[in-house]
Amino acid sequence: MNMKYIAYFSSKFTLPFSCLFFFLLMNLTSCEITKKTKKNNPDDRLDPVIGKNTNPNDTIKTGIYHPVTHVDNDKPNNNTSNKVDTITWCDTIPKSATERVVVCFEKIGSSAIKADTVAVISINNNALYTNTVIDTTIHQKLAYQVAIMMPFMSKSFIPANGREIPVRSIKAIEFYEGVLIALDSLKEEGVNLFVNVFDTQRDSLTVQEILNKRELQEADLIIGPFTSKNLKIVAEFAKEKQKPIISPLNSRSNLTLDNPYFIQVSPSFEVHSKHIVEQLHKIEQNQRFIRTPMEKNLLVLALNRDSSRVASLQKSYADYKNDFNAKIPQLIRSSATIDIDDIKPFLKKDQLNIIVMPTLHNEGFIYNSLREIQKLVDKVEPQRGYQIVIVGMDRWRYFSRINFEYYESLNLHFSSEYFADLSSKTVRQFKSDYKAIYGIGAREFGFKGFDIMLYFGRMIHKYGVNFQTHLWKEKALYNHTQFKIEPTYQFLTPLDGSNPDSRQSVLKNYENKYLNFLKFKNYQLKKVNKEG
Repeated sequence: MNMKYIAYFSSKFTLPFSCLFFFLLMNLTSCEITKKTKKNNPDDRLDPVIGKNTNPNDTIKTGIYHPVTHVDNDKPNNNTSNKVDTITWCDTIPKSATERVVVCFEKIGSSAIKADTVAVISINNNALYTNTVIDTTIHQKLAYQVAIMMPFMSKSFIPANGREIPVRSIKAIEFYEGVLIALDSLKEEGVNLFVNVFDTQRDSLTVQEILNKRELQEADLIIGPFTSKNLKIVAEFAKEKQKPIISPLNSRSNLTLDNPYFIQVSPSFEVHSKHIVEQLHKIEQNQRFIRTPMEKNLLVLALNRDSSRVASLQKSYADYKNDFNAKIPQLIRSSATIDIDDIKPFLKKDQLNIIVMPTLHNEGFIYNSLREIQKLVDKVEPQRGYQIVIVGMDRWRYFSRINFEYYESLNLHFSSEYFADLSSKTVRQFKSDYKAIYGIGAREFGFKGFDIMLYFGRMIHKYGVNFQTHLWKEKALYNHTQFKIEPTYQFLTPLDGSNPDSRQSVLKNYENKYLNFLKFKNYQLKKVNKEG
């Protein structure tokens, strides 16, 4: 099903929420622009491109790895007893808002790690990427075509008295409701958009059919889909057709490669792990009970199935400490059952125990762990018990089984892209507008739909169809997050046997690097870190 945005919809209609879904999916059939332009093209095509070149030299720089000296331990040697292991690896380290330095490390046997800066990558409007070259000229139009692809699951909805909206449709509907309010704001700012909305039905064949439509072939910007399988399909389409695509909710980091058109709004766990490690050293004990600063004792507590997230945390910790051998003690379980006697040997009563739990889905394991750890907390005289901070995952806020008393007494912290500060004037205004239009309070996906449409609508209006190369200029704070979108690079080694020591930096995608660090206090979430 294809829906097309009707101008002024969000300001003229105030339907009950149960009716809104039916109206959106069944009755939106005509197309109009957020601000009308002259219709002098008989085939309704957009006006010609207006070019504005901000790159007079018309050159782009590359960031490529130089060969790293490597000891080949497989070559014959007269003294095989002297054979030592050699490990080499490279990483990209932020130097400033517009530069990244590529540093390669080498460790031979038990000797100290050697570091060498091999390249400097410029993050600016002249950036040129190793494998895929992208035009950075500002190409502006009088109007832009936007395609929105979301799983509304309209085929699952049968209008009837008392029938609720299918649970699998709610994210898409609330997100689109936020989009509609943003479109009204963009119209007032003079941003001209044709918006076509498609129901993916969570089906890859449906997605392929949508991609064959003229609206997708001519789109200047694609938003969605949500699911990994369908998003991967559309990402490859966008790469081939050179169209920017926004991944609004999916945080998977392995969906595309060498794709300067893919923009990931929801940070991957690699970003979360770096942020968590940075924040670990800033967490303080409860000054109300313990006034003397305490040393920190760290522990990673997880399940076997959390191995990739545990590895990401440990890598981030080693990078933060600038020590290849640095590692947080860890307790890894094979099942959800756990006893306090398993955990207690890792904790210290005279230190602040920070337990990082990267488990996302197994609510049983999380519940069992918190229940057992709670036994070490003295509720009557807190200073006499163990001092504990749990660093969990954003998903925990949606769990229904776990008593929030555990979160409160165990000082739960977690990183999250989403935080709507009710003290903010713009947040209160959005909540008021949303309720006036839809009759209910705004929730997470409504906020995200509004912010994402507003931010990227402004970006394409200001910088044109290649706006992603200018994202570094616009690090703005919106209602639910700060958009701090930067290139993500992957380092590749040739597979043809030509030179195993040459590494190449390849732009993987663009990704939002900003996260809020939240604390559960007085049964509310409060922000710990500041913007920047």
